[in-house]
Amino acid sequence: MTPNTGDWDLTPYYPERLGAAYQKDRQDFRTGLDQALQETDLVKLLIQWEKLVSDSEHMGSYLNCLRSADGRDQQVGQDLASLQSDCSRMRQLEVNLGEQLKALSEAQLAELFQNAQLQDLDYYLKRLRQRALWQMPSELENLAADLDVDGMSAWGRLYDQVAGRLEFQYQNSEGETITKPMSMKVSLLEDPDPKVRKSVLDGSNRAWQGVEDVAAACLNAIAGTRLTLYKRRGIPHFLEPALFDSAIERATLDSMLGAIASRYDLPRRFLKLKAQILGVQQLGFQDLSAPLPELDNSKIAWEQAGKMLVEETRASYPEFSKFCQESLAKKWVDWSPREGKRPGGYCTGSTRLRESRIFMTYHGAFGDLMTLTHEFGHAWHSHVMHQERPLNTLYPMTLAETASTFAENLLLDALLRAPATTPEQRLKLLDSRLEAAAAFLLNIPSRFLFEKRFYEERAEGEVSVDRLKELMVEAQKEAYGDSLDPEQLDPYFWASKLHFYITEVSFYNFPYSFGYLFSLGVYAQSQKRGEAFLPTYERLLQATGRRTAEECARENLQVELNQPQFWLDSLALVEEDMRQFEELAREVYKIA
Repeated sequence: MTPNTGDWDLTPYYPERLGAAYQKDRQDFRTGLDQALQETDLVKLLIQWEKLVSDSEHMGSYLNCLRSADGRDQQVGQDLASLQSDCSRMRQLEVNLGEQLKALSEAQLAELFQNAQLQDLDYYLKRLRQRALWQMPSELENLAADLDVDGMSAWGRLYDQVAGRLEFQYQNSEGETITKPMSMKVSLLEDPDPKVRKSVLDGSNRAWQGVEDVAAACLNAIAGTRLTLYKRRGIPHFLEPALFDSAIERATLDSMLGAIASRYDLPRRFLKLKAQILGVQQLGFQDLSAPLPELDNSKIAWEQAGKMLVEETRASYPEFSKFCQESLAKKWVDWSPREGKRPGGYCTGSTRLRESRIFMTYHGAFGDLMTLTHEFGHAWHSHVMHQERPLNTLYPMTLAETASTFAENLLLDALLRAPATTPEQRLKLLDSRLEAAAAFLLNIPSRFLFEKRFYEERAEGEVSVDRLKELMVEAQKEAYGDSLDPEQLDPYFWASKLHFYITEVSFYNFPYSFGYLFSLGVYAQSQKRGEAFLPTYERLLQATGRRTAEECARENLQVELNQPQFWLDSLALVEEDMRQFEELAREVYKIA
């Protein structure tokens, strides 16, 4: 069977699927990696490193596109595993680079920054050097890299295999027992029938209960390995690597989380009102994505979705609108539902091509239009960075959601302002926005609370399944308060949430809340200053790979992120959405 390569045009990557041009790149990459591992001149090594990073990104993006388009393609799976194996050798090269940078005096480092071939790389090199200060001796780091394949990464792969094969049963609206793969759980929790949603969560948790010991072993092993490595590397606290990867300081994280906690009442208010609308005393965890009743759920055709994105953003951001129009015409999006296509959505790209590709499955729901808009925001971020050096396009997750959330807000505000939009449609738009707010301001903080407390206990020994469930429920109660029924929480969220099992990074949670609120703060300035703000916005995006988050904010927005005021100002936009939602809910649903 010929693999399906999707709706997108991948020929700019390589003219034929896994053809001669691709095979030459693979061989050149291996040869270049071998040569770099033997290189002793630091400047030459850094130039080689930048090319290897760019080339691996290019090939990895291409292979992931093929694999996502048709998950049954075994050849692509083998090629991706082969590339990942080669890239693990890049870790050894990164260790070598770090060792050389660490050995430099401040004067020698300053001289290196003046080298014309390394222009504008001072931020990247400083971070590489800082990371090296947290390294064990090179022979131990190389050993750790070798052991990782069959150690921590193997535990992550085991979790992926278990989760990927897991199925669960639930009862549909007709009372029939249905079996579905775990990947369908999230979409089924959007069913309008509350009994179906409850059955889906209960059924999926029964499935996780069947593999709870395996999931707990994976989680304990991943965290335990990290804590051991942190201790040997002299890292003072388990949050330090996550903060470093996010390019923020602890004071900034504390300031943001403190501001969120001080306004937990805001998203809780939304969930309580939604319970009223749905006719229940309190929502359960299974109801967090429940649709509003009796609203227009008509489908939006794919061609209409693209047209809406382009036309509705044209007035407020002409260049972004034009970019979306051209990208759609060039077939940058794989959108159609089909057999063998992997679930999920993402934006990928190549600094070599200076192009992006968007992967999603479009079913015609309003949420699908927002996913398309979100991913085009990511593509725009990459587009405005195309003049940057490849190593300066590696921005942290905290800043990665800036453009995607900004794009969503552009479209949503345009639709809310449109004269043709009915009160019912406005209510649905605001529900979408406030549902996201509840996720970023309650769900994400609950994940952070759980993971932080888990790491604290894991430092003393393995954490049992029962204790993991207790920690998860305690965190959910603390964040959601009385907005959810305490008897209808999700004690197995620690098992079902992939983000806890990602081996490359820890605390894959707070950067989401940061990115959401940071983007809201940026968007608030655009609302005040109009089109005159857009050049500043683009300069901010361009700087995300060569400045910390605090520096980006200070230089472009004139605000301090380690102070609560910026975050509270961002939350004021959520307050305004809530005010409008309450007003419309009274009008549409006739509730007090």
